[in-house]
Amino acid sequence: MSIFPASPPSTEPQAPGKPVDFDRLAGSEETSWQRAQPQEALIESTGRYGYRVTLHGGEAHLVAVAVDDGQHVGQCDCKAWEYHENPCAHLCTIRKAAFLGLEDARGEKVRIPRLDLDAHEADERAVADGGYVDQARRADMEARR
Repeated sequence: MSIFPASPPSTEPQAPGKPVDFDRLAGSEETSWQRAQPQEALIESTGRYGYRVTLHGGEAHLVAVAVDDGQHVGQCDCKAWEYHENPCAHLCTIRKAAFLGLEDARGEKVRIPRLDLDAHEADERAVADGGYVDQARRADMEARR
């Protein structure tokens, strides 16, 4: 039985999941980290937060992953995610692919989006991002002239 609702988790306004500590696994001998070979996996985007990941010789699994307030959050519909504390190989595959700048099956870069950017309107994000604020102020000043 899948932990996901009828629609993929990536279509939800907030990516579901719990904190995922990839940093603890990076470079370790953990099985999930070692099994995660993004160059050998089929990675298909299912939406903003979601991917369908098929590891070499394995079945396809749906994952959702994002960064929320500096912390990775995610989930997967595989048994390893359900029964173990550490991130599964499917989530680790997405993390490695994003880190390496690899592409998915459609030729688009695998990326892990930030939830905190989705939580606000575009104008609020611009203020929080800093760089856009000065541009917006200059544009406003020029428009007033």
